[in-house]
Amino acid sequence: MVGKVHKFHSIYFFLLFGAVSCLSGCSTKFFKKGAQYMPNKDVTRTTLSAPMPWLDEPSSRWERDFSGSRRDSLIPVPKADLEKEGIGIKTRVYDLFDRWKLNDDITGNRGTYYADITGECKGMIEIDFALTPEEWQSPDNRVKYYRAVDKLIDKIGNTLLADFGDKLEGQEKEFFLLALKTLAWQESKWQHYLRYKDWFFVILSSGSYNKLHDWGITQIARSSFDPDILLNKDFFNSKGCCSISSSLYYGFMQYYFCYMEARENPDNSPSLFNKIVGAYNRYCSGYSSCYYELAKDDKAYRNYQIRAMGGFKDNFILKPWEKLMNLKNEE
Repeated sequence: MVGKVHKFHSIYFFLLFGAVSCLSGCSTKFFKKGAQYMPNKDVTRTTLSAPMPWLDEPSSRWERDFSGSRRDSLIPVPKADLEKEGIGIKTRVYDLFDRWKLNDDITGNRGTYYADITGECKGMIEIDFALTPEEWQSPDNRVKYYRAVDKLIDKIGNTLLADFGDKLEGQEKEFFLLALKTLAWQESKWQHYLRYKDWFFVILSSGSYNKLHDWGITQIARSSFDPDILLNKDFFNSKGCCSISSSLYYGFMQYYFCYMEARENPDNSPSLFNKIVGAYNRYCSGYSSCYYELAKDDKAYRNYQIRAMGGFKDNFILKPWEKLMNLKNEE
């Protein structure tokens, strides 16, 4: 692969990871807000030339209803003008969609940037996962939410493995299923929707390298560094972002293929942990399925990879979501 770096000693690299601060939520896939940084041609070429086998999978895989949640069919589409609500700032993104930066009292610490999906996703939104700001203030509701997402991830993860022939067993399967929870936490802190009155929003990254942002609970990229190069078109054309279930399945499917690549990468050695982290390197940066391979000439992108993999490693070990599923911790 172009730009391959010298191998780090594994002990040194894990110490380096330990010194890195965790990234959380949708900050996983972007550099500092306001930095109009573009990765150099070497990084861009390597990312776009890498195989993406999940793009060939039929939409019937992720369009299934996994959550069992009530849908929004009975909720009327608002007739009022959302811009008059004074809930934040709207920005037009490359003439394709409206991005909202919502006020803190609306988001309730659930991210920063969102896209309005109210009309586009009518009848497809899982209501039990689309809490209003008022509902989110309740510790009981938050605990129920995290427990529900935990069960949903288990269900979708096991379904995914069965769909692809149950190739993982024993500790490898256990590690992989834990990696799915880690991935969703690293990408979004298990957030997908936000409901304000009868409007619905889906979380976006706030400054992604990918110009049309990364969407939802698994932060699926809508474009590459170039806004004209669309990614995951079948997913977005099928309105997969409307469903937390579809977004989890599609993101997990993408990680599954990254893991199968990392699994065969000799640079990861027999270590399951190296393979898990290497797969996330591939998922978050597109650069490599090796746990230590970084962009050689692009320092900013290299630092991003280090922070992303370091945060993923920490979340995999610490499992921060477990505390939020306990009401005593909430209180």
